Amino acid sequence: MEAITEPRFFKTERGYQGELLAMLRARLPDAGFPGDPVIEQEYQKRVSVHKIKIRPDLIIHIPFERGKTKRRSDGNFVALEIKRRSKDAGQAFESLRKISEALDYSLTVFINIDSDLTQADLCPESIAERTVCFAVVLRNGKPVVKMQPCG
Repeated sequence: MEAITEPRFFKTERGYQGELLAMLRARLPDAGFPGDPVIEQEYQKRVSVHKIKIRPDLIIHIPFERGKTKRRSDGNFVALEIKRRSKDAGQAFESLRKISEALDYSLTVFINIDSDLTQADLCPESIAERTVCFAVVLRNGKPVVKMQPCG
């Protein structure tokens, strides 16, 4: 997040999401995840296959279709939700809770862009131990990142 300095990307969730995807994809091979995972943008989860219908902003996982995992809940590492200037992140946290419970993501992340508020106080207790919240804002052309665990 500290590498994203283009003011335009702080104007929309989609713009920030795209740039974050590019930054994370370049760093993914060095992140230490087992099994050669991918990072995907707004991957559609379907009720018939995944038991939920949620579209997280970004996920890091091993696609089940590769045949490297026994269950769809194996190989799921990170689910991210991004909001811009969120004053009520309840829906984002609810999505993270549902995807975490249904598909066993070991880490969930909430990022509030163009804001000083992490919204960590709104995180459900059921995912607090596996969730980290961030607020990131540009000040004088430099990103200021605030991290806070849930709870």
